[in-house]
Amino acid sequence: MTAETKPTKRPTSFDVAKRAGVSRATVSHVLNGQGSRFPEETRAKVLKAAEELNYQPSPAGRALVTGRSDILVILVPNTTFGSNLQDLVDNVTRHASAHGLSVVVRFAGSNPGETLAAILHFRPVAVVDMGILGADEREVLQNSGAAVIPRIHAAEDPAHDINHVIGRTMAKALLRNGPRQLAYAALLDERLDPFGPGRYEGMKAAARAEGLPEPERLEVPLELGRATAALAAVKTKDAPLAVGCYNDDVALAVVAAGRALGLRIPDDLSVVGVDATAIGQLVSPRLTTIRIHNAPLMERIAAELAALSRAEASAPQPASLPEVAVVPGETA
Repeated sequence: MTAETKPTKRPTSFDVAKRAGVSRATVSHVLNGQGSRFPEETRAKVLKAAEELNYQPSPAGRALVTGRSDILVILVPNTTFGSNLQDLVDNVTRHASAHGLSVVVRFAGSNPGETLAAILHFRPVAVVDMGILGADEREVLQNSGAAVIPRIHAAEDPAHDINHVIGRTMAKALLRNGPRQLAYAALLDERLDPFGPGRYEGMKAAARAEGLPEPERLEVPLELGRATAALAAVKTKDAPLAVGCYNDDVALAVVAAGRALGLRIPDDLSVVGVDATAIGQLVSPRLTTIRIHNAPLMERIAAELAALSRAEASAPQPASLPEVAVVPGETA
């Protein structure tokens, strides 16, 4: 093997200990989050040496010392898996891999206890919660030794909840040409939906602010006949109907149902979706929708994964709302 192809020796805990001037036991304790009994100066030297050497503890060694696996669980809702959530999972997976973690994607069930038991079975080093866990479930995981990411204070004011904001934004887009009869179209699905209720509440808040009646809620299946029946049950007045939808799939079903009922879009029926999917921009009429920019949330998750890799604790942060923007189309 030539000098050019000879692999670089991976640094060991002995190398870190030698550079920091401490014992290997001290290195192990500090890098596995058990260094609180050491002076801050000692911890700083160990962390600096590990960073300079680009040292990564082996998964097997970490599991033996901490009793935790090298698994990162990404907990997602058991609902329609849109492109925004898919992109977020892909980004988290990429960052986790860079820190030597293996990723398990777990769909939350309707029973919180069963979901929690399934997560604990993996003995994860951390859990990325996509808005599923309550305060009690988070506490159980943290007491088990698993970090829960992102460490964000939940917004006490519903008006600062991202789904509430989405609902208000949909209503604003639907009412930009004047008052209309508002409705919210949920996806008719047996799976868990943690996002829809907040979006409906946001639409109701927007209606109250405009002095309009409370929006009706309809459940729309992704099947033309039943979607048409669901829409017909709501469109009983002469006034134009404006429907904010759970996502672009539901919005396209509502548009198709409106056409089947002979409604003009957007004159008789205006529709707004969520997710800004590619298919929604390829159909005619082109779908008006809401785009969610998750970059701030991803930056927070990446920072906490990096802190976890360095065995540092990150402080809980105030909720940082993703940017929400209307993508203009031809349905509203």
